[in-house]
Amino acid sequence: MTVILAASMIGCYIPEYDQNTVPPQPESSATQTEVSDNKVADDVSAYEEPVTEEPAEKEEVKHVRLTLNDSGWDVFAPSSSCLPDYRYGPSMILNDDGSIDAWFAAPGDGSREFDWVTYRHSDDGGATWTDEKVAISPSPCSPDHLSTCDPDVFYYDGYYYLGYTSTINRKAKGICNSVFLARSENPGGPYEKWNGSGWGGSPVPIVYFDGMEIGWGCGEPSFVVVDDTIYVYSTKDSYSGVPDRVRVTEVRTADITQEDWPAKLEFKGYSIVRNDGNTGGDYQYRDSDSSDYAYIEESHKFIAVSTNRRFKNDSCLLYYESDDGIHFERVSELNTNVIARCHNCGLMADGLGHIKEGDPVILGYAYAGASGSGWGVWSTRFVNATLDYTDEPDRSDEGQPNLKQSISYKNGTADAAPMMLCTDRLIYGKRSGTGAFNISYYVRNNYKGRYAVPSSDIEVIDYDPEILSVDEGNNISPKLPGVTWVTVGYEGLTRQICLCVYGPEGFNSKEIMYYYPVVDHYELTLVQPYIIKVRPMAVYGDYVIRELAGIELARQGVTFTSDDTSVCDVKADGTLVPVSAGETVVNVSDRNGLGYSIRVRIL
Repeated sequence: MTVILAASMIGCYIPEYDQNTVPPQPESSATQTEVSDNKVADDVSAYEEPVTEEPAEKEEVKHVRLTLNDSGWDVFAPSSSCLPDYRYGPSMILNDDGSIDAWFAAPGDGSREFDWVTYRHSDDGGATWTDEKVAISPSPCSPDHLSTCDPDVFYYDGYYYLGYTSTINRKAKGICNSVFLARSENPGGPYEKWNGSGWGGSPVPIVYFDGMEIGWGCGEPSFVVVDDTIYVYSTKDSYSGVPDRVRVTEVRTADITQEDWPAKLEFKGYSIVRNDGNTGGDYQYRDSDSSDYAYIEESHKFIAVSTNRRFKNDSCLLYYESDDGIHFERVSELNTNVIARCHNCGLMADGLGHIKEGDPVILGYAYAGASGSGWGVWSTRFVNATLDYTDEPDRSDEGQPNLKQSISYKNGTADAAPMMLCTDRLIYGKRSGTGAFNISYYVRNNYKGRYAVPSSDIEVIDYDPEILSVDEGNNISPKLPGVTWVTVGYEGLTRQICLCVYGPEGFNSKEIMYYYPVVDHYELTLVQPYIIKVRPMAVYGDYVIRELAGIELARQGVTFTSDDTSVCDVKADGTLVPVSAGETVVNVSDRNGLGYSIRVRIL
């Protein structure tokens, strides 16, 4: 996978992290470029110019107009008995029969996994829904082991493709995110994750964040397919230096008819730049978050919706339009019929991300309500909208009051239903040839209640038979040293656990076996809008994977060197410093001689 280096910020639920406060810069982090706040947007624009060309001006310009028909209805209310509770960032597919498939980010187990993605189906326009179940969860002992959140789903050629955000770096606690992808023949799963060259096994990001580890990173994907081209949008929140912050939405494209299209994404520019200038007349993108995108077949326009001033009492919905799917211009705010302290909205479209003429238009968003609530205590609301066109952008709703309405809590558990299959552990470490071992299984419902399930009722669906064996009672026994992900199921619920099998001599959990890069090479420009850092992935003796940064690099004695510092230099913390056009190799090594080399190209 190639990363061409050219964000809403909710990401995964981390209660101790204040997303409105920038963490202090680690002492080991070097500042590559010092720029002022009002210069960041200029630098981003300058960087974008050589990548894409501005679309030709049309003789007649019609602008998209969205109007909310009413205040809508809640499709989720938090339960007062199991807070925090939320279903944010809805992704909605309108099917040909008028039914709706929807996916949401939901709380994980509260300790080992931050978020899961849940799935529901509606046959009556979203008024009622099937029981909720977890569609995808983290793969233990892998780069996405902490979270699966911020879902967006599209359907193509027999598969549902689910994009999600995950935090690779545990030390970062909810920042330093990347974009991952999985697919399934069924909307509720099970899903196979993209592994860098195919589907299944250890997941690899399709958009990897290699900026400063104090940045929120990349995430919150949105997908649109037009004429065999897949448009992949993802937020980026990074730094060109502290406190200079870069907040953009990137767009990449690929030929979706190619089986390995996730490995062939090409960076096309920034669809939306959310850096505020210091000029009073500029529109203020204060806490503007991720955008959900769609293609309007009637007008051949692209549309994007997001929230602005998220979590604020004067929050609003915000929408954009584009003629080419790459360059987007703000159209207007929506305040009327929007509930205060909203965030992370979605726009319903068909499986390809299209809105056809006559299709119902539904927007969804999470909200804390006028009275506010604790972090992670949010309702989710759907609202019907009207889509039409005007000669000039209609901004009549800007400055109008939103709804100062509080959330309603759910009392009682009458609708409790099985949601997730869980186990007592996510990673099991065993010596080879030691025989079957016990796994405690239980089912968790949508109110975080749980009940035990006997192992005899569990189905062992997928595993590496070279590493383990399964007997008639579904008991698992380790065979040969190695690591395998095991998919287990019960009454339509599935999840992955990890079995690490060690040799007779055991293992050293503090010893690194090897390092590897997440990407195969870097491409930078001489004028780089944000700091780029090489952060090696380390695989330890117990097969646990960690991304190393900051003090961890020093503890392992990791050093970085460039074969040609006249092309690109590299600092002690892994920061790449472009010097001149050309190619070189950066070498990563530790005190024990372990490491790897990676190509760097400066454009």
